[in-house]
Amino acid sequence: MNYAKDKGMLTKEEFLHIADIIRPTIAEVITKYDHNKYPSTDYNRFKTSFANLRKENTDISDALIWKWGHWGKKNFPQSHKDLISEIEYLWPHFVDSNATSSSEETFNWWSNRLTKSTRFITVSFITHLVHYNELLPIIDQHNFRAMGSFIRMVKPENKFKKKPSKWNDIIELKSFMVSLNEILNTLEYSDLDRYLMMYGKYHSVR
Repeated sequence: MNYAKDKGMLTKEEFLHIADIIRPTIAEVITKYDHNKYPSTDYNRFKTSFANLRKENTDISDALIWKWGHWGKKNFPQSHKDLISEIEYLWPHFVDSNATSSSEETFNWWSNRLTKSTRFITVSFITHLVHYNELLPIIDQHNFRAMGSFIRMVKPENKFKKKPSKWNDIIELKSFMVSLNEILNTLEYSDLDRYLMMYGKYHSVR
C-alpha cells in the first residue's frame, strides 16, 4: 500500500486511526444514503453505456439527472436542461477524439468545453462513468469535505480546501479512499463512497 505523504497524505498508522473512528459509525451514517434518489441499478447502467463509448448514448440525460439529485422529479432547473443538451451535442465529438484513452485526458477534454467553474462536478462524473474501472470517486463537496474532516482528526494543522475544483482533488480523494478501503476490508468501495458522501453532508463541520 502506498501511503504517500505529499499534499497531506497520511501514514499507515494515521489511516488505521481514521478507520478506528469510522467503524463504529458505518451502520448509522450509511443508512442515510437515499437509494430511491440514487438507484444503483440505473447507476450501473450508466457506467456501462458511458464506458462503451458509442456515439449514440441515450443515457446522458438520465445519468446527469441522477447525479444532480433530480431522479423522479418532473421538473428541474433550465440551466441543467441546457447543460444536458450541450453534453449530448458534444458526446459524439468526444468519442471521436483522442481523449478517451486516459481519465485525465477525458477530464481535461470536458473541462475545456464546459468552462464554467460550477461544472466541475459534472465533468468529474462523466469522467468517472467513462473510466469507472479506475476507482475514480463520484466526487462532490460532501465526500471531499468528509476526507478533509478525517485528515484533520489526525493532522490538526492541516488546512484543507472546502470544495474540489481540479483534477488533483479527484486523485487525492481516490488515493485516500483506496488506502482507507484496504483497511476497512469489510466495506465495499462503493459503500465507502456513499459513507463519505453522507458523513460530509450530515456530520462534517462546514
